Amino acid sequence: MENVTSPKALAALMKKYNIAPLKRFGQNFLIDGNIAEKIAAAAAPGIGRVLEIGPGFGALTQKLLARAEELAAYEIDAGLYAALKNILSTEVNFTLFHKDFLKADIEADLNKVFGRNNIFVAANLPYYITSPCIMKLLESKLNIEMITVMVQKEVAERICAGEGSRNFGAFSAAVGFFAETKLLMRVSASCFYPKPDVESAVVQLKRKIRSGVSADAYLKTVKILFAMRRKTVLSNLRKGLGIDKALAESVLKAAQIDSNLRAENLGVDDLIRISNVLSDRVEPVSDGLI
Repeated sequence: MENVTSPKALAALMKKYNIAPLKRFGQNFLIDGNIAEKIAAAAAPGIGRVLEIGPGFGALTQKLLARAEELAAYEIDAGLYAALKNILSTEVNFTLFHKDFLKADIEADLNKVFGRNNIFVAANLPYYITSPCIMKLLESKLNIEMITVMVQKEVAERICAGEGSRNFGAFSAAVGFFAETKLLMRVSASCFYPKPDVESAVVQLKRKIRSGVSADAYLKTVKILFAMRRKTVLSNLRKGLGIDKALAESVLKAAQIDSNLRAENLGVDDLIRISNVLSDRVEPVSDGLI
């Protein structure tokens, strides 16, 4: 198996397969085997089914294969897909999809490979698709147990931010509904080729099952309340739903929320209460009109 974390070996592979990192796909290849091993150990802490997004030349893939009962990966780049198929041609427990993860029917694909078994996710995500990738995973009907991803450091801080933090925003609130989050490690830009302009970090999301609340209604509520961060929740409710002040105040009172607060001062439980009250009292939030 190729040592794809060696800069010299990576250069040889790029030449062999006529591949250059594509900026439009955010391609920065991991060249630190130590980091790859740590991510794999955190992502797949035992025998199981693992999904990888954007495997590239397989630096993380090889480490995951040593820990996974089955591994499936999505690679959008045709050149890298062909290279990785060749590099890992002898791996019988490896399925590689040549698809855009964001456009793929991942439920259909992965149910064929994994059945209804629990899934662990690992990825070195391109910075420009981090949010949609994570939300697609969290909102899917797959039995995803844990997601371990390397992302831009600032994005990692937003994912893990708590209420009251300057980093807490709509994305933090959305992720916090579906999962418990933890920042595992920071990763230097020197661990990649080509070297990116930003630092990275690895975060882990453990899925959380919630009952008695609609995820769709919750996410719509978050979108409304964070629409204008400098405005109060009362102001955002009125403008976002087109309702009068009295109704907006009654919603917040029923949810036990101070109407003068801003959304960043609310926790996930606060947002859930608002969402539930809105679903009962304001029809557009629950019927998808917003």
